[in-house]
Amino acid sequence: MSRSISFWAARAALTAAIAFLLLQLAAGVWLFARHGWAAVNFPYPLDYGEGPLLDQSLRLVRGENIYQPTLTEPPFVIANYPPLFPLVQAPFVAVFGAAFWYGRAITTLSILVSALFIGLTLQRLTRDVAAAVAGALLLPSFAFVLHWSAFNRVDGLALALACAALYAVARNPQSRRGVALVAALLTAAIFTRQSYALAAPLAAFVFLLSEAPRRRAFELAAMVVGTSLVLGLVLQLMTGGGFLFHIVTANVNPFSWNQVRFRAEELRDNLPGLLVAAGLFLLAGVFWRPRSWWLAAPFVLGAAASAVTIGKTGSNVNYLYELCAALSLAAGALLALPGSSFGVAPWLRAALALALAFQVQSMVAWSEEEYAPRVLGRVEQRAELERMLELVRSAEGPVLADEFMGMLPLAGKRIELQPFELKQLADAGLWDERALTGRIDAGEYAAVLIYDPPDWDSFDERWTGRQQLYILTGYTPGERIADTVVYRPN
Repeated sequence: MSRSISFWAARAALTAAIAFLLLQLAAGVWLFARHGWAAVNFPYPLDYGEGPLLDQSLRLVRGENIYQPTLTEPPFVIANYPPLFPLVQAPFVAVFGAAFWYGRAITTLSILVSALFIGLTLQRLTRDVAAAVAGALLLPSFAFVLHWSAFNRVDGLALALACAALYAVARNPQSRRGVALVAALLTAAIFTRQSYALAAPLAAFVFLLSEAPRRRAFELAAMVVGTSLVLGLVLQLMTGGGFLFHIVTANVNPFSWNQVRFRAEELRDNLPGLLVAAGLFLLAGVFWRPRSWWLAAPFVLGAAASAVTIGKTGSNVNYLYELCAALSLAAGALLALPGSSFGVAPWLRAALALALAFQVQSMVAWSEEEYAPRVLGRVEQRAELERMLELVRSAEGPVLADEFMGMLPLAGKRIELQPFELKQLADAGLWDERALTGRIDAGEYAAVLIYDPPDWDSFDERWTGRQQLYILTGYTPGERIADTVVYRPN
């Protein structure tokens, strides 16, 4: 009798814990949906990097080389990433013209697709529906994912392709055709964002090593490396040698361990439960090694290694995307361990679910307090940004801008300069800026828009000293729109 009561008490506790967890995850997904909807419906730039990617798609539609080998004539711009994301946007550009909604929609949907594949992967490996749903819904609940998915950026598509590859390898590791599909998806992720050459390929390789026949792991490595080298060589030849300069040389910025330390402390302070969960899963796998461990463990380790590159100057929370996906996968796999691998009573599983629920509750509060206002605050500047667009559109000549350079393609103008990227090249001695400063000095630019928020010196961070001098001496500051000072030639 007492054993029966204990059993039903444990089942009731587990059901309640799972229900509470799903409720918190639903809150995170609802915030993600509202945040994404606001971004997709906002017609103006939300982020510095949105404009260059839209401009690249426009240039591809016009048949231009976005990886120009020399920067002696305008446009003085850098295509930091491989071309897949601008190519995906190109048909929308051709049909709808310059706009941000389709790029943001692709990114938002890509996060949902990534979550779906995380859930499908967990279901395939653990046969645990609750763990699969929890792991899937966890991804949109991360503050970093919520924030960055609102932008027209490459990272969401790259993550979706990587997560699709992990599901493909979990679904059919024995088949050569299945491995070929995994290789194609991994290569596509790499040619969306080059940093995706580490975590997901490592996870797929290790997982295939754990499955028979082991030669599939080496076949996968050969396919990914071989295809990537061939595609890279083709692009290098097609662009006259510009491809590697843009995605490699122009991306080697100064590195700061202080930035790594800051992000590590942010993770420690806001995601302690998930970090502990990932550590417990890695440790448990050393002793019990469930099938999910061979995929999730190397993915966590590879994503953590990749996340360290956030110390590069100009980096942002997108460098933590893969780590968020890896933590989601590991948390779901850990939730599936009790009962399936250990034969332990549901009490442990209920405790894990409850701990994860409180972690998610904390994550949602963190997102609402710190990250959601960043995009929603920009959305509230709609009237000012509409006025800025009219100013850019009516300018009789080219315009330079930093934070709001995305206004230029919207106004039918090309982006002449990406100030931050070219400042890094100038500081490294890889670009002679006199071709630009001569034009500034000659008053060729109808306006220069300098972002000037109260808490950050954008002018000093994004513009070289010589550029600042020519702007300050040859142009007069005028109106201030959305924390941006409009300089016009004297």
